[in-house]
Amino acid sequence: MDKGQMKKGVLELSVLYTLTTDELYGYDIMKRITEIFPEINESTVYAVLRRLHADGCTESYMGEHSGGPKRKYYRVTKKGMDELEKMLAEWHDIINAMKKLGIK
Repeated sequence: MDKGQMKKGVLELSVLYTLTTDELYGYDIMKRITEIFPEINESTVYAVLRRLHADGCTESYMGEHSGGPKRKYYRVTKKGMDELEKMLAEWHDIINAMKKLGIK
């Protein structure tokens, strides 16, 4: 498996999962992801967010922040939840396979 593809998949899973707990704006999503994965740069997170949005896995709306400019907030769509379920199943399959090999 291509290391880049694996990271991309984990990052997409992470972004979608993050949005299941809260509707967030782009900068907040980026901050949460880069706190967990400091080696990932900001532009990569935004690229994943744009791709998920273009694929219909997220939708956006303009929200107002008191005293500041409007921000674009994101939330997971039904399609995004379906994709997240598939990703989580694949993730668990990988973890279980690694455990069977003795990798923890």
